[in-house]
Amino acid sequence: MKNKNNSWPEKVINFLGWFILLVGIYATIKTSFNFFYYKKYPVDPVIGPGFFYPKYEEECYEQNNYPLFDEKGKPRKPSLEEERLRKENIKNCIKKIDKQREKTKQNDVWTSFMLVFLGGGILYTKRFYLKES
Repeated sequence: MKNKNNSWPEKVINFLGWFILLVGIYATIKTSFNFFYYKKYPVDPVIGPGFFYPKYEEECYEQNNYPLFDEKGKPRKPSLEEERLRKENIKNCIKKIDKQREKTKQNDVWTSFMLVFLGGGILYTKRFYLKES
């Protein structure tokens, strides 16, 4: 009678296969949730840290909305050029966020796909490379 999961290489391969498969299933579920629940896909990736700042369009307005002061320290209205630059900065910031959303969506789909098939592949093919002699 053959003992299953007897050798340590088989235990390690089983652990890796199941771990990768479960992380892939989690990523697939979370990516699907992000697609259907949010109007705009989130900027943060499903797996891994999100280092992109800002994450929301409102933050673009906050970053570029600062009071201007004259030489005496009193608040003043921005000039036409300053106002044009502020609007251009806001527009560029929003474009960056939209690009990042699209990249994150594409990366999340491919990461989920890769992890599910990698984990399943490890578990399926282990019987070919762990044959007993």
